[in-house]
Amino acid sequence: MTAAYLDASAVVKLFKLEMETPSLVAELSSHSTWVSSELVAIEARGTARRLGNADLSAGAEEVLNKIELIEMTRSIRQRAGEAFFPPLRALDAVHASTVLALGDRIDAIFVYDHDLRRAVAGEGLAAASPGHPAI
Repeated sequence: MTAAYLDASAVVKLFKLEMETPSLVAELSSHSTWVSSELVAIEARGTARRLGNADLSAGAEEVLNKIELIEMTRSIRQRAGEAFFPPLRALDAVHASTVLALGDRIDAIFVYDHDLRRAVAGEGLAAASPGHPAI
């Protein structure tokens, strides 16, 4: 089994066509399992509603059904509250601490937030942003 971790920005690219979508989809095709923090469901649904498009809401649900949502455990919450470099916003800290908690269960990390990518790298993990030229 090959598992890929997706941050909220990556998840949104799977139901809302963006410049990076084709590259991300191509990369994900080699991973049998997609995982993310359970908070990604709130982020994805909120984004779809904010954009006000029923098709996007349906697409968000379709994508979320393909993702194994990881519970935000006490240890994940505690790690998210600790320092990362660079300092992260709360939701990005949850993504970073979830990635760290998963350890060997994941083979790839896909993120589109520059600070989150740097923080994960600072923890010794490589993250990718397929199709994004500046990250």
